[in-house]
Amino acid sequence: MLSIIRKISGSGSFFLLLTGLAVSVLVAILFIFQPPILQFVDYKIYDQFMRSSPVGKKTNIPVVVDIDDESLAELGQWPWPRYRMALLFAKIQQAGTLSTGLDILISEPDRTSPATIKKSLREELGVTVNFKGLPKGLMDNDLVLADVLQRGRFVLGFYFDFLKDKKELTVTDQPCFAIPVSIAQIRAKGAPPIKDLTLTALGAIYPLPVLAKASPLCGFYNSLTDYDGVVRRVPLLITMNGRQYPSLALATLMKALNRKNVLVKSSPIGIKSIRLGRTTIPVDAKGQMMIRYRGGMEEFAYYSAKDILSGKVGEKELKGKIVFMGTSAAGLRDLRVTPFASDYPGVEVHATIVDNILTQDYILKPDWVPGLELLLVLVAGLISTALLTWSRSLWMIMPIAAMGAGTVYGSLHIFRDYNIYFTPMYALIVLGINFTLLTLIKFWREEGQKKFLQATFSSYLAPELIDEMFSNREMPELGGEARQVTAYFTDIQSFSTFSEKLTAPQLVELLNEYLSVMTDILIEEKGTLDKYEGDAIIAFFGAPMDVPDHALRACRVAVKMQKAGLKLRDKWAGEKQLPDEADRNTKGFPEEQWVKGEKWPKVVHNMRTRIGVNSGEIVVGNMGSSMRMNYTMMGDAVNLAARLEEGAKQFGIFTAVSHFTLDQEVEVDGETHKILDLVEVRLIDNIQVVGKNEPVRIYELVAMKGELTDKEKILFDLFAKAREEYVAQNWDKAIELYKEANKYELYSDTKHTPCEVFIKRAEEHKINPPVPEGEVWDGVYRMTKK
Repeated sequence: MLSIIRKISGSGSFFLLLTGLAVSVLVAILFIFQPPILQFVDYKIYDQFMRSSPVGKKTNIPVVVDIDDESLAELGQWPWPRYRMALLFAKIQQAGTLSTGLDILISEPDRTSPATIKKSLREELGVTVNFKGLPKGLMDNDLVLADVLQRGRFVLGFYFDFLKDKKELTVTDQPCFAIPVSIAQIRAKGAPPIKDLTLTALGAIYPLPVLAKASPLCGFYNSLTDYDGVVRRVPLLITMNGRQYPSLALATLMKALNRKNVLVKSSPIGIKSIRLGRTTIPVDAKGQMMIRYRGGMEEFAYYSAKDILSGKVGEKELKGKIVFMGTSAAGLRDLRVTPFASDYPGVEVHATIVDNILTQDYILKPDWVPGLELLLVLVAGLISTALLTWSRSLWMIMPIAAMGAGTVYGSLHIFRDYNIYFTPMYALIVLGINFTLLTLIKFWREEGQKKFLQATFSSYLAPELIDEMFSNREMPELGGEARQVTAYFTDIQSFSTFSEKLTAPQLVELLNEYLSVMTDILIEEKGTLDKYEGDAIIAFFGAPMDVPDHALRACRVAVKMQKAGLKLRDKWAGEKQLPDEADRNTKGFPEEQWVKGEKWPKVVHNMRTRIGVNSGEIVVGNMGSSMRMNYTMMGDAVNLAARLEEGAKQFGIFTAVSHFTLDQEVEVDGETHKILDLVEVRLIDNIQVVGKNEPVRIYELVAMKGELTDKEKILFDLFAKAREEYVAQNWDKAIELYKEANKYELYSDTKHTPCEVFIKRAEEHKINPPVPEGEVWDGVYRMTKK
């Protein structure tokens, strides 16, 4: 059975290891494939990191010109006539701006142009009108705006369409004159062309051709969202028809810096960076830049369009700025969801991108980060598996929690100090799953082991001892082993007299009460019940679980049992028959043996327990047949304990303990003591039993240290002095002292007392000395029969 338990224990650890490794590999696979639900959670962690990190220092170069509600209220509803837009653009250009990006799509002709009105009236009503006094150059508002655009530093916005079904595309009929960006590519060996790396659009809604001709550097204003609808990254380049077009932010910055091309560095796995002049912009494999938001909305300077048109805002506010024009007017506003806000103005996304590039303040995710993240998953999985396999789960709560907290703190520290996003999520997942799953498996497995222990030992071990064995992971060594154990035997004095006077049910009732009280004391002190043999209790201390103070516990149990016996005698002496109960004295014993009306005969009132205690190397284990086994003990030390219990009556004592037990050492309060120093005993005799060469010192155990009564102290002192004279062969002096000590003997109702035994022996030795005259006697009484 020992081998079976070890196999179960070993295979359990192996199974835990396999489970933990399997979980680690599974989470690693999840990391590689990035399922949307986990990406969603990771995005939220990223957002929290973003919100809890310093926003960084802005350049204050990007600003926003806002066509707000006040502007519409003062200057009329949207769309404004193009001549008003031309006037607004002209004032912005005159203020000394570096460039202006229009986050508004102008894809249709101005319906308020005089030429358009004249044409519409003629075609629809057949009416011809002429505009007298109007200069020819103002007949077409779009041409007026185009003229301003051509002479300024403006970038028009347009929209890319990614619909898969080309029939659904909404495009202008006229060709677009937006110029693709000029790209120089540094390609590593095996790197595909740029068109195969960037996002690819299937169509577009372009600016009005006449305007695009005037301002050919246009930029798309698409802000692509993640799975959860949040804008965290934007593509700086998108391919259509094999050509690459810049984003509105990139195009506006190119215009401000007078740059007409960009340098793209790529590898076989994708784009690595985009370079604009001397500025390197880190991007992901698809050319998308992660945005480092500066906070909530209106983090950049806002200027109302009406204030620019009225002259309130001019060169002082706008000189040297990069302008993005948008609208916050109700019904026209373009809002985005960002890590900071759910109603973030889209125009500020472009401003933030430019500000990030100008300050070189980026959120980074270098190529090596995913590999390190994967390594962290595997390391966290391996460490947590090892800890949870070979340590108690309860002890691992703090270490596992510390690992998780350390991972989060480390990731946040890297994000704040180095602008690198290092996701802690998958490491947390593997830690959480490993802790939960392995703990459940261990709980299930340990519950099985606990049930096995309970089924095997519950009948003779304390539940507390079983729990301690289990919690300390001390599986019992079954199958037989030799170890230091204290054997413990008890028997009721003159039990045959009880059985003569009591009926079988009465005897069972009495024994059940007696054995219950005594067994509870035994179990309380972590003793192991071997068996009951009629009225006898056979037990031992120190197995199956190691109990270092087994000898001390055995002595303590003996003292407690004798005290409990006194209480039981008093209880039984005071118990009466129930009023309607039949006479319990069914065998008709006389009044002097069983008083009428009392529950028990007088022999029960005087019942005493004999106890024998001995320590030594004892073989313990499951013994018996293949059909029925019992966890028991065997060996010479066991036999001696039984002899001590039986032999106690020869001396007239009730608790006999050998010197093998009293010589045992135990640690108390950090100090080592012999059991002899912790109990109150008197040396009764030193005997050599038949078949043994080594004599055994027999002691009577009366109390724990310091618990002797005054009478017992006098007895012990006189008895010890008598013993000295007895060994010195001063027989007369010994007899005198024994007679004096006999006045204080503990049990006057016994057949004989220890003092009476040694008075008789001393008288015999006077006639037949134990050794020849003149020789020193060792005091050993050598028995000639068992």
